[in-house]
Amino acid sequence: MEYNKLKLVIWDLDDTFWNGTLSEGGIKAIDTNIQLVKTLTDCGIINTICSKNDEQPVMQKLKELGIADYFVFVSVNWQPKGKRIQQMLKDMGLRAVNCLFLDDNIVNLNEAIYYEPNLNIAEPNVIPQLINYFEKQPKKDVAHSRLDNYKILEKKRKAQSEASDNMAFLFDSETHVELHHDCEVQIERLSELVLRTNQLNYTKKRDSKEELLTLIRDNQVKSGYVTVSDKFGNYGIVGFYAIKNNECIHFLFSCRTIGQGVEQYVYANLGYPKLQTVGEVINVVDSSPAPAWINQKVDKTNKLNKYDTKIVFKGACDLQIVASYLKSSNIIEEFTYVSENNKWIEHHNCSVNYLVHPFLPKERKEELLLDCVFNDPIMFQTDMYDQNVALVLLSTMMEANLGIYRNKKTGIQIAFGESHYPLTDKNNWNLYINQEIFTAGNTFTKEWLEDFNSKYEFEGALTPEQILQNAKLTLSKLNPSAKICYFLGSEMPYLKNTQPNYNNRHLIYKQINDLFREWAKTEKRVLLVDFNNYIHSQNDFTNNINHFVRRVYFEAATTINGYISEITGAKAKQKSHIDLYFWSFVDKIGRTGFYQSKFYSIIRKPYIWLKKIFNNNTTNS
Repeated sequence: MEYNKLKLVIWDLDDTFWNGTLSEGGIKAIDTNIQLVKTLTDCGIINTICSKNDEQPVMQKLKELGIADYFVFVSVNWQPKGKRIQQMLKDMGLRAVNCLFLDDNIVNLNEAIYYEPNLNIAEPNVIPQLINYFEKQPKKDVAHSRLDNYKILEKKRKAQSEASDNMAFLFDSETHVELHHDCEVQIERLSELVLRTNQLNYTKKRDSKEELLTLIRDNQVKSGYVTVSDKFGNYGIVGFYAIKNNECIHFLFSCRTIGQGVEQYVYANLGYPKLQTVGEVINVVDSSPAPAWINQKVDKTNKLNKYDTKIVFKGACDLQIVASYLKSSNIIEEFTYVSENNKWIEHHNCSVNYLVHPFLPKERKEELLLDCVFNDPIMFQTDMYDQNVALVLLSTMMEANLGIYRNKKTGIQIAFGESHYPLTDKNNWNLYINQEIFTAGNTFTKEWLEDFNSKYEFEGALTPEQILQNAKLTLSKLNPSAKICYFLGSEMPYLKNTQPNYNNRHLIYKQINDLFREWAKTEKRVLLVDFNNYIHSQNDFTNNINHFVRRVYFEAATTINGYISEITGAKAKQKSHIDLYFWSFVDKIGRTGFYQSKFYSIIRKPYIWLKKIFNNNTTNS
């Protein structure tokens, strides 16, 4: 192999690293091998062990030889070596082509390349060549910083394996990322990254140190490097980027932070510049939001209580009606609203919006407002990610309804209107211009529709699988102690439906609901309000499959109040049954006619009296 590309040596022990077999009565140390391990470490090469032995006597012997601390990710047991090496490389984030496995047993060597075909293998007779080569190489890491980094990674992998789930581990890791711009000062390290990184090198541009200096001195180039630390240790400089005319010239990261979401965090914070990925990379970056666990400051000692918690209702009419039955100073309402320009803003409650838009840089928000006449500045605001939020309530019905559009240049998604009537379909343009379909109060012109069509492409409605994925991402961004509650739509068809966009909607809801029910079984932070528990017949619908009689919403509110009580220790003040019965009666006879009738003046005083009695029996928050 090309020794200059070597990053890891995997040692067998018996009759390779030392002479003899440890389990059979003793071994004899090979001093030159011990020195080689130390030399490799000084050169920035990592050493590990894959041996068939009992771990305790092996580690004791390595300590006696004064060499134990030079090895990381040690694998000592009696299991086959092939799979162990495969897992070792995965845990260390290394490519097989940069690793060398030394073993005196040809069977073990062949087994290793069966699982990792690109792995370099050799018998012990290659060791003199290694000694001769690396003794002549400059000792670039006498402080053993690379070894220390892998020791940090080893601790992290152990903690990860012991965590309840990976998301919990990521939040608990306390990952902190910083972007720096004094690149010239760090040119040696940055040059090394540019020339040596592969797995997370998206641009693969191998500039020399001189070329790199010229680039970062260019006033038209935005360049920076990335440092990372977490509770396990400090990883130092792990990434570099250079951007010109909103296009990445360099975008690359060290493999030591694989799995932490650092590359996506940086990409999002740079405003999603144009990136042409060259070759293969382990993790793809896209228009998704920055990972919530990075730079997350959480007071783990803070126990949310009834006085300081926030309950966020975010959605359309289903959530709004349910919330109307509950009253508490803790409840925050983020519902469909009418903007200052008399536009109906409902799409801010779609996940493609609240997962990304609140975190966009100012210029991207301004771009969305200019591109999309149906947007409004307030839609970028939300309280759902506040650290005092204990419960967020959302609806899957909104998700299945709206059409999704993607910016052709930036990849940013936006939701608007019925997915059944795409804004980019020229056959619908006259319908929008003449307001023959729902326009949310917007005035559409042919010129605007043509411009929007040139910038955005229609992606349809979110699939059930996409809705679930976005829900999981949403949960990951919330306060780690907060819970999330989703409303599930009706699986009973509304037989009086006349709207083509609602055809077979109950079947779509069934698909979504099944996915969310399975998720809730394994995720303790997920709660459900299933409207199917409250819908008994066609009489429970009003005018479409998403609209129900008051009793359905009242029962849903009762369920939610139970959740609020469990989470905060106190219930919200809930409207009484007398309110439900009274206004259900009003709905049947018509509100206008009721207020004009003599019956209203007769019943008004007894109604108010009964309401007071019932309300006095409810629990206040």
